[in-house]
Amino acid sequence: MLSSLGLEIFKEDKIEVFPPPELGMGSKITIHRALAIEVTDAKKVTIYRTWQETVADLLKENNIELIGQDSVEPTFDMKLAQNMKIKITRVAEVEVTETEAINYKIIKKEDIDLEKGQTRIDQKGIKGEREVIYIVKRVDGEEVSRTRKSSEITKDPVNEILIIGIGPKYTSVGPYKDIINAAARRYLINGTALHCLMLRESGGTADAGYPDGTYKGLFQYEEGFWDDISASAGYGGTSIYDATAQIYTTAYALTHGYGGRWPLWGSCANQ
Repeated sequence: MLSSLGLEIFKEDKIEVFPPPELGMGSKITIHRALAIEVTDAKKVTIYRTWQETVADLLKENNIELIGQDSVEPTFDMKLAQNMKIKITRVAEVEVTETEAINYKIIKKEDIDLEKGQTRIDQKGIKGEREVIYIVKRVDGEEVSRTRKSSEITKDPVNEILIIGIGPKYTSVGPYKDIINAAARRYLINGTALHCLMLRESGGTADAGYPDGTYKGLFQYEEGFWDDISASAGYGGTSIYDATAQIYTTAYALTHGYGGRWPLWGSCANQ
C-alpha cells in the first residue's frame, strides 16, 4: 500500500500499524522517519539515516574513525538534527621519496689553436641525481605543504667542458704556410688573409724587388719603413729579403695600426 502511494521508505525508518490489519477493523499507519544526516568525509558526501543522538554516536554507529590530525564539524557532542551537515577533514602527513636531477656545470676553456667563433665539446655533461625525502601534508587528499627532511647525492654530475676558440683562421695551402700560421697564432691575426696579402704583393717570392726595386720582399717594404718597423717587431737588422722576418713583422704591423700601409689588406681580410 505504501508503495502504491509513492512513499519512499528507508530501512532505518520505523512503521507502526494499529490495530493489526488482520482484524479487519481498519488500521492507522504511522511512519517515524530516521534523521537524515549529510556527512562529507574528505569531500565524499554520504547521507546517513540514524536514531542516534550525537555526532559521536553517529560516527561510531557507522564505523567512521578520526585519526591523528583529522577533525570534525560540528563537534562530537553536538546533538543531531534533521538535515544536519557534518564535515570531516582528513589530514595526513607522509614521507615521500623523490629523485631529483642535479644540473652539471659548463666549464669554458679557451683554445688558441681553435679558430675564434668556433666551439667544441671536449667532455659531455651528465646530470647527477639526489634522493630527497619530503614530509608531505595532505588535507582531504590534496597536498598543502611539503618540508624537506633529508637529501643525499646518489650520483655526482659530470661537468661539461666547452672549448672556445680564440685563435686566428689558419691557412692550409701555399708557400710559407707554417711560418704564416705561427705568426698568425702569435698576433691573433687571420692567417688566410696574411697569406692572401703576401701573394698579392709578391706572388710569394721572398726576393721580389731585388736588388734595385723601391719595394722589396714578400710584403714589398720600403727600406726606411722596414728598418723602423722590423726593429719594433723584434727583427731589427734582419735582411729585408728574409721571409720569416717579413711575415712576423707584417703580422706585427697589421695588428699595431699600420694596416693602411697595404691597400690590398682590406680585401684580403674579408676572406
